Amino acid sequence: MSKIKALLISSRFATAQREHKCKANSKHVIKSGDERFEIKNDRNWDKYCLECASKILEKAQNDLEKLNFDLKLK
Repeated sequence: MSKIKALLISSRFATAQREHKCKANSKHVIKSGDERFEIKNDRNWDKYCLECASKILEKAQNDLEKLNFDLKLK
């Protein structure tokens, strides 16, 4: 049996060790100790505030629902 290909890239929630800006919106500051969302980008992790993470996850869910709907039409 062949291995099933993963559609989603690696991502995780983590605690910020230092203060930095959100990758999606530089006006959003992630402070040390804050929870953040990280998405794997080659060898690095792009870091997002939870507000932007919510938007990213919502868009991903909508995209998956659309693909699933299109599949059911086939």
